[in-house]
Amino acid sequence: MKIKELMIILAVLGVYSLSAAKSYFVSPGGQDSNDGVSTGAPLKTIPAAIAKAAAGDTIYIRAGAHSYDSTISLSKSGTASALICLFAYPGEKPILDFSAQPYASANRAVYLSGNYWHLKGLEICNGGDNGIKLEGNYNIIELCVFHHNGDGGIQLGFAHQTINPDGTLCCYNQIINCDSYRNFDFDSKGGDADGFACKMHNGKGNVFRGCRSWENSDDGWDLFETDWPVEIVNCWTWHNGDRTLFDSVYLVKMGVKMSSFSGNGNGFKLGGNGSGGNSAGTHIVHNCVAFESNYGSKKGFDQNSHKGGVIVHNCLSFNNGYNYMFEEDPNSGYVNEFKNNVSLTHTGAEEYEFSAAAVQQNNSWNLTGVTANAADFKSLDVGLAKAPRQANGDLPDNDFAKLVTGSDLIDKGVDVDLPYSGIAPDLGAYEFGAASGIAQQRFTNRSLTGQNGEYSRSCKIFNAQGKTIFRDYESGRFDHPSTMSSNPFAMGIYFMQPGVGTGNKLGSKIVVCK
Repeated sequence: MKIKELMIILAVLGVYSLSAAKSYFVSPGGQDSNDGVSTGAPLKTIPAAIAKAAAGDTIYIRAGAHSYDSTISLSKSGTASALICLFAYPGEKPILDFSAQPYASANRAVYLSGNYWHLKGLEICNGGDNGIKLEGNYNIIELCVFHHNGDGGIQLGFAHQTINPDGTLCCYNQIINCDSYRNFDFDSKGGDADGFACKMHNGKGNVFRGCRSWENSDDGWDLFETDWPVEIVNCWTWHNGDRTLFDSVYLVKMGVKMSSFSGNGNGFKLGGNGSGGNSAGTHIVHNCVAFESNYGSKKGFDQNSHKGGVIVHNCLSFNNGYNYMFEEDPNSGYVNEFKNNVSLTHTGAEEYEFSAAAVQQNNSWNLTGVTANAADFKSLDVGLAKAPRQANGDLPDNDFAKLVTGSDLIDKGVDVDLPYSGIAPDLGAYEFGAASGIAQQRFTNRSLTGQNGEYSRSCKIFNAQGKTIFRDYESGRFDHPSTMSSNPFAMGIYFMQPGVGTGNKLGSKIVVCK
């Protein structure tokens, strides 16, 4: 079985006028008295560059340690056709170090309340609270690393009592290919610092794709008190909630030993009810991996009292206390759906638990003749999960969670409108034989014809919910062009399946980012 994967990043939300766009440069050796428009006379601080930047401009951050003692605020906004970009300078790795920032709940390292920003390639560490607190709309956070912050690495949302009318606040944000680890909150003794959180009244259309979360004090992902659906796609999480990682950190910071620990230690926590109300929205999780959740609540994939429904497809959960815990029926009109998932080995009392109303189809635990074990996979080694990312920023391309030849998990799935090869989808997070070295093609607005993003492609395109938004199977031939003359895309993740004859599917990802 072979599947060729093509990532296409389409800029289809408007024609971008480059003539007025400016570039600014920030370097640890710069001066804020400079104009910052050349590498030879850079600014010293990011706030100085932000003050100058307008919609369509790009701020390049040079390599080295950039030290800050207060929050960097991103409150101005770009537009749909002219984002404000805050990028690592090509080929360099800037570190935004907030060690000098006091620890306090309001002291976020970066506070993003504006709209239409694109942050890329930044390492943000030692913040007094979150690495990034994101409350704006239509923002992209890509290839960023968050670690050793005083709360979650990145948190989307507001506060317990926030009212979010029609989900129009903190909406349509994308977190792409980011890592988050060793974040810890001192005041709650580890009970709040997740790797990634979209909680407390987030808006519509927020997506996490290709991200990793490990060794955080609370959960890998937390969707507590959500108001709208959240999508988590092709993400990994492991080993959260381990008190021993933070005892010495607490002692150094607070001067006394930590008397107790409150980290929950779940992988993907898909809901939660609190003083701000019950979580809502049918969350979509697919092609994700959770393992080594053996501390606190010990759950790889956790309902956490969420009654708004979940769709969990093609995921892998292993060596957790409980691999899947969805013991409550959803509210009337909603569904908890599990298809093509794998569970193997567990350290808790039960491997999994599902309520009577859960839809379970073609999972490793309910298929006759299928026995999932470690021998089905080339490797389940944490060292491979933690390996460096590919050159394009995607998750490591190695043997982790990949099926072996002859595995009885191959071709045992059911079609859930995700790309697959062969006679049926495989079980687990990755199709057997998926091509390594993902080809990547990037289109800009200048390479498309027409303001609406007209382009030619022989394909069927559907969104992450499985709804088809475009199709053309004429002749069933990949080399037969089909023309899309209108723009049906909003920011988000889509999948493309060109026809390649009969029986096989050639899967491709489309990420609409601006």
